Amino acid sequence: MINFDNFKYVTSIVIDKLEGGYYHPNMLKDGRVKDKRYANSGETMFGIDRKAGGTINVTPIGKKFWALIDGANAKNNWDWGYRGGSLKTQLMDYVSQMMYDVYKYNANRYLSPKSQEIINSDNRLLFNFIYASWNGSGWFRKFATDFNKKVASGETNTDNLTKFVIYLRTKEGLTSGSAPNSLIKQGGQKIAEFIDELKNKSTQVFEFTNQSIKGSPIVDFLLALAIVMSGYYLVKTIRNK
Repeated sequence: MINFDNFKYVTSIVIDKLEGGYYHPNMLKDGRVKDKRYANSGETMFGIDRKAGGTINVTPIGKKFWALIDGANAKNNWDWGYRGGSLKTQLMDYVSQMMYDVYKYNANRYLSPKSQEIINSDNRLLFNFIYASWNGSGWFRKFATDFNKKVASGETNTDNLTKFVIYLRTKEGLTSGSAPNSLIKQGGQKIAEFIDELKNKSTQVFEFTNQSIKGSPIVDFLLALAIVMSGYYLVKTIRNK
């Protein structure tokens, strides 16, 4: 199972590439948002839906998340897609905590042990199923059920399985052979554009090329610290000789 720190990397990619920032139904009413598919959407931030998000919104972390947004009077002060400004770091941490629990629950409930083993071996598959937790438990169950069947049939090649999960998003609805959901399909098409950048390189830490992750101050600090520590131990080893 992916650890929490690595999960936060994935959360950053999900938000940066797919979910974006803030939305409130008032934006559809006043014309700031034109896409009528948002008509059934409630207030959302980083892909967390206040109306349809379920129990995560009433967890202690969920309450803190929305309290920050309410405290900023976001529905009146924030623009569509706004990412929280000075509140972004805290909001991102809350989202990561909420969705980490959701992902662990979904993975353990719907994915077979063999499927989990394969998914954990390839960042592309891991990303797809972590993002499925944003899509909701129904979609996660659909993707997991079909994935389990594919694995049980003998397919273990992660390149083929990556193509398969993209197919599930873009070619089918919640039931096999049904028409695809337009928003799920749209997400699948976007994922197809960058998924190979996440291809596993023998580590669960994503080596993603997006500037907002690779060039972040935290990552730069950790890299610098690693270099300093490596130099320290090298000098120490030489002196001991």
